[in-house]
Amino acid sequence: MIKLCDITDFDNHKCFKVEHPVKPDKSIVIIKGDNTFYAYENVCPHFSIQLDYKPGVFNTYKNTLIMCAHHSAMFDIVTGECVEGPCRGHSLIPVQIDIQANEIYLKS
Repeated sequence: MIKLCDITDFDNHKCFKVEHPVKPDKSIVIIKGDNTFYAYENVCPHFSIQLDYKPGVFNTYKNTLIMCAHHSAMFDIVTGECVEGPCRGHSLIPVQIDIQANEIYLKS
C-alpha cells in the first residue's frame, strides 16, 4: 500500500488533495465524512476538469456534497454520484483507500 496522507492533514479542512501515486497526470480528493473518509479522482465527469477552484481548495455543502467549482455540479460524497448539475447521473471515479493508525493509504 502507498501512503497518501495523515488524518491530521484534515484538522482544518473537509477535503485534502494529493497527487495520484499511480497516475502521474491525476490527483485525488480525499473527503472527510462524518465517521469515515471517501476518495475520488479529482476530475469532474462533465468536462474532465478538476473539482477544486484553487489548487487544493474545494467547496462542500453540509458535509454531504462536494461541488465542481467550474460548472457547479454537486456530488454525493458517499457515492460520488452527481445529484445536481450538468452531469447528473454520472459519478466521480472512486479511489480505494484504507485507514491504518491515523494514516490513509491507497489500496493496491
